[in-house]
Amino acid sequence: MAELFEELGLRPEFVAAARERGYTVPTGLQRAAIPVLRRRGNALLHAAAGAGTVAAYGLALLDQLAGGVEGKEGTAGVKALVLVPTDADAARTASSLAWFGRKVGVRVAALAAGWADPAESGAGLVVGSPAAVAAAVRGSRLKLEGVEALVVDGASSIFSLDGGEELETLVTLVPRDAQRVVITAEIGGAVEEFVERHLRRALRIPPIPVEVPEEAPAEERPIRRVDYQVVIEGEKLQAAAQLIAAAEPGRLPVVYCRSAARAEMVAAELALRGYATVVAEGGAELPVGGEVVVSAGVVEAPADALVVSYDVPFDVEQLLGRHERGGTILVTPRELVHLRLIAGREGFQLRSVGAALPAQESLAAFRSRLRAALAEEDIGAQLLVLEPLFQEYSPAEVAAAASALLRRRTQAPSAAPVARTAAAPAAPLPAPSYVRLFVGVGSRDGIVPSDLVGAITGEAQVKGAQIGRIEIRDTFSIVEVESEIATRVIQALNGITLKGRSVRVDFDRRGGTATGRGGVERPRRRIPRERSH
Repeated sequence: MAELFEELGLRPEFVAAARERGYTVPTGLQRAAIPVLRRRGNALLHAAAGAGTVAAYGLALLDQLAGGVEGKEGTAGVKALVLVPTDADAARTASSLAWFGRKVGVRVAALAAGWADPAESGAGLVVGSPAAVAAAVRGSRLKLEGVEALVVDGASSIFSLDGGEELETLVTLVPRDAQRVVITAEIGGAVEEFVERHLRRALRIPPIPVEVPEEAPAEERPIRRVDYQVVIEGEKLQAAAQLIAAAEPGRLPVVYCRSAARAEMVAAELALRGYATVVAEGGAELPVGGEVVVSAGVVEAPADALVVSYDVPFDVEQLLGRHERGGTILVTPRELVHLRLIAGREGFQLRSVGAALPAQESLAAFRSRLRAALAEEDIGAQLLVLEPLFQEYSPAEVAAAASALLRRRTQAPSAAPVARTAAAPAAPLPAPSYVRLFVGVGSRDGIVPSDLVGAITGEAQVKGAQIGRIEIRDTFSIVEVESEIATRVIQALNGITLKGRSVRVDFDRRGGTATGRGGVERPRRRIPRERSH
């Protein structure tokens, strides 16, 4: 696999532009994805913001568009469409791509406030949310007939933010032979169905792990722990300086950044605060004394060094190189999902750094609900909703305000209970509520309903009566279980083997809550199917 940008086959202009921004080595995702996408292959990238996703697909698309500009007649119009969850994402993504596009004469536009109309600017690559793009198409301000590449960046968040209907409509308007790329932090439920319909033969990056035969002993991984602190970009320097100031005397602080240019900037800012800083290259000898080492590459730090990632590691390899012995990672809200992804792949235990509130018995149930939501909900989409507030307030303040609103709703006075005499009949117990679970095996794997019932009752130690309707699809299944056992079922079944396939289980992100056995309150929306590509 290529180790340098020069080896990815990109145009010299892009290699020079990457160096200009301080990047000499591509991320693991970029090394795997760019060669595939440059050849116009369809791909599913299991990644989130922080892995270098925009450059992974953006450089490949711009490379294609630059070739079209140089070698084809009549290349005017939108040739590449990038769909992102929100208008703010569109503006941010387009800004990054426009800087690279300018190097090769490709115009980039965003369907967001402050951006010129794509038709008037002659943009070849357009970025927008599904709602904004759908509105532009309806208003005849954007035509998709000439689109040669479609990218859905943040698919799980788009579905969580109710953008799935517009997304499905837009996909049908793009030519069937167009290249299709999906980037998603979570794979399951609506995303898995979308991929099955529209990217059936797509290459998955990273690839699905090869299952180890049962007779082969599983390799035991060491337990690794690392702290993380959620901060907005403008607070990173203060957070890093506070960690350095709190270090024990004689303990060498090593601060890692995403690029050489970034390391130079951080070193200069820390020097203004009175710290003796030195910028080190990867593998360089470390200085001795009271300096603070700032580096974009992994250095051989002492075992007792205070390791701080000013920027979240791009991939598992970088996470291991920096934090095998612990340390602290400064992560922005939108990068938190990415950190959890790469930490989970290598078995890291993450611990949020922050002052704990005194425990109060009356708040225990409320905190338990929040812990369950952190484990079960698509928080990546909610972070996108809250991100504008993080520019005005700290994440802790936003969380406190949300907590106050939630507790006010849950503690709202209810109607006074009706007194019941001993002779009055007891009210019937409410019917159990059911939730839908996504199970990553289906009919192609030889799965039948009895297989799933047996696995759930045997592994999760629950009763068959607690299982509702089961739907077996080609590559996955949907199982309804009582709400109170859902988390137990997910934890028990994840990683087991059924019919020779490793099982992955999660909540079905499309929603749909059953009030009785097999009955769903919200009818499933019928979506016209399209032939796969």
